[in-house]
Amino acid sequence: MATVISVKVEGPLGLDEPQELGEELGRETGVDWRPEVGGADGTLDVGVSVLVAVLTGVLTPVVQAGVEKVIENWRGRRLDPPVVTIVVVQPPGVVPEESGGASLSEGS
Repeated sequence: MATVISVKVEGPLGLDEPQELGEELGRETGVDWRPEVGGADGTLDVGVSVLVAVLTGVLTPVVQAGVEKVIENWRGRRLDPPVVTIVVVQPPGVVPEESGGASLSEGS
């Protein structure tokens, strides 16, 4: 059973930003991130990009904290930061640790 983590960025982005964000997430979490199927550059629609990582088990607090840290830093470097939504889909029967739910959101 796998856990899927999705990072959805809504707003204007440069052409390289989804790839750069994926690389930052990979360095911090040790997990491979890829653009969501639908756009080779990670863009699904105008102004919407999604990066996805698949873990071969449950989401650990260390990985979750790493994702949140990267997103916070990434948004902090922008004058008008886009809305970023982090969605965690755990295997059935798994209760997320200390998150209070399976979905996290970072908004402006």
